[in-house]
Amino acid sequence: MKNVLIIQDISGFGKCSTTVALPIVSACGVTGSIMPTAILSTHTGPEFPGFTFLDLTDNMVQMLKHWEELDIKFDAIYTGYLGRIDHVDLLIEHIPNILAPGGKIFIDPAFGDNGKYYVGFDNEYGQAQRKLVAIADYVLPNYTEACLLLERSFESLTYSEEELLEIMQELKDIGAKNVIITGVRQDKMIGAALLNEENELTYSLAKYIDQLFHGTGDVFAATVVGKYLNSANIQESIDTAVEFVPAAIQATLDDEDPITYGVHFEKVLHLLVP
Repeated sequence: MKNVLIIQDISGFGKCSTTVALPIVSACGVTGSIMPTAILSTHTGPEFPGFTFLDLTDNMVQMLKHWEELDIKFDAIYTGYLGRIDHVDLLIEHIPNILAPGGKIFIDPAFGDNGKYYVGFDNEYGQAQRKLVAIADYVLPNYTEACLLLERSFESLTYSEEELLEIMQELKDIGAKNVIITGVRQDKMIGAALLNEENELTYSLAKYIDQLFHGTGDVFAATVVGKYLNSANIQESIDTAVEFVPAAIQATLDDEDPITYGVHFEKVLHLLVP
């Protein structure tokens, strides 16, 4: 089995980051190993003011040292919510030592949405993430994160294909081999666009459900990573993720007690099983 290292926080409540990524990659038939960057009582959405945050930088250093001593290698590295600029520099230093030959690096910036940074992040953090974009085989920002990475105005977006290509090319210019932008809309459809290494632009879209849920970006990214490690076909992996996210949203809406702080992806995990 392929083994992916998931580098994200653990939010005790709220369905995001590691607690979403680990079961999804497992359902895809991939071993998920984890390196927690922090432990939070809840995710950082507005539903949960006053969340706790335990920084795990020291433990990350010790984990990396131990793995390097054992010569442990991973078939892929998948980063999401980190929490500190220090984490970026630490990963830049150590990822080459723990990535297997031919292994892939997936970077989900996971620091903003709706034109703004998440609580606790700022432009300094966003610009630090460019170092990870520079080594990414696949970078998976939403429109907000793409604009913040490039210091472009989110408010003035036209969402044209010309503008989309410009944004994606600028991310490739930083160093990313393939760029996947999420939140791409066409009429009553929503999904993702891929600009691959050959500069071919493709879309993957599904019916738009007019309901905001937290954690869907994590669901999307984890599905792409898990499916890719089994198929090595990025377009098929994106297509699966674009169909899986609305399935998880619909399962949440169909529940007797629908929530807004996450999606009931558990109810549709069977769709990912090989």
